[in-house]
Amino acid sequence: MGWLGRFFKLSGKASMEKNEGQEYIRKQSQNRDRLYSYADRKEFIKENIGIIAESNRQIEEAKIEYKAVTLYLSDIEKIERLPKIHREKMEDAARHIISLKKDRESMRTRKYDITDMQYRLFERFEMQIPKELASLKEAEKYQKDIDADIMRLEQEKKALLDEKDEIIYKQSFLRGLAKSLFIVVIALFALFAWLTGKTKANMTFPFLLTVLMGMASVLCIFMESRKNAYDIKIVQLKLNKVIMLINKVAIKSVNNRNYLEYVYSKYMVDDYEEFKKRWEQYVMMKDEIKRYAGNTQLLEFYNDILISELEKYNISDTEVWLFQPSAILDSREMVEVRHRLNVRRQKIRERIQANKNLKDEAVNAIKALIKEYPESEADALNMLKKFHLQKDILMDA
Repeated sequence: MGWLGRFFKLSGKASMEKNEGQEYIRKQSQNRDRLYSYADRKEFIKENIGIIAESNRQIEEAKIEYKAVTLYLSDIEKIERLPKIHREKMEDAARHIISLKKDRESMRTRKYDITDMQYRLFERFEMQIPKELASLKEAEKYQKDIDADIMRLEQEKKALLDEKDEIIYKQSFLRGLAKSLFIVVIALFALFAWLTGKTKANMTFPFLLTVLMGMASVLCIFMESRKNAYDIKIVQLKLNKVIMLINKVAIKSVNNRNYLEYVYSKYMVDDYEEFKKRWEQYVMMKDEIKRYAGNTQLLEFYNDILISELEKYNISDTEVWLFQPSAILDSREMVEVRHRLNVRRQKIRERIQANKNLKDEAVNAIKALIKEYPESEADALNMLKKFHLQKDILMDA
């Protein structure tokens, strides 16, 4: 198979192929069974390499955020380990910040649905939320389109399966008809032979008519059988194409749903409409606060003190504590902050693992294809080089 084949050979090959590779190969067996042509195999390789590249991108993005969350958790541990005497100035600044923010919040009317926690969250991600709103709207619309496509393809698949069953039934009926015709012809021949022996009558004409009838019937059955064989081949090709499209759309659905669930969790919303409503309320509240900005300078003064105190103890992200100073004073609030971060980090890990699984499945699919069609190795190698994925594939192999 060449060097690309060796890419996919592991020292524990038997164990891995049994536990992971074979399961995915079973999932993809229908796809590979349909790869009759060179173009189909090349497209199959291209699609799986695209999945690998996209999974790598998703994994790298998630790792960056994972690192940021981990640093945040490390900062919490540093703050909690500080002796009480070293926390006095920090806690005093936090108390003033809380008091000043309460004054600002009291200026607002209580006609909004947005929670304080969401407000602080939106305040932190204020610059990127408009972009995420647009992305979320597009992702939800895209998910509806994907679901509609899957439903349409499933309906098309069912229709093709029904059509296939109908053609198989026709073939079975033709076989039964042929057997019955054969029995009738033999019976007629036997009858004519008996009549000839008994009555000495000339049965040449009935014999000929029976032969002609039998030949005509056999020809009709043969032609219909050939037509059914051709029809079932066409239906199978269509069915294979539909199944390939269903698998392709399903992969897109998994990635898109992972993104949607991550954004919903991050901003504590259920859908785009709720996110948009909360964001609009946040903007209105910010506008109201600007009208009561008399305490801004004092708030900035204590913010600077808090940041300065945090910097003394090598806190990586000092500014984030300006938005949650109560966590510095209240251990229960700090526990809640840590819990949210751990949940968020777990979701990032799940996102990374989900993309790794997709990537592994794509690698195994290429491996299985090359094993079954060694002549596709050159195309796989060229495309891997084009996307700079040789090293990545080697690490996964």
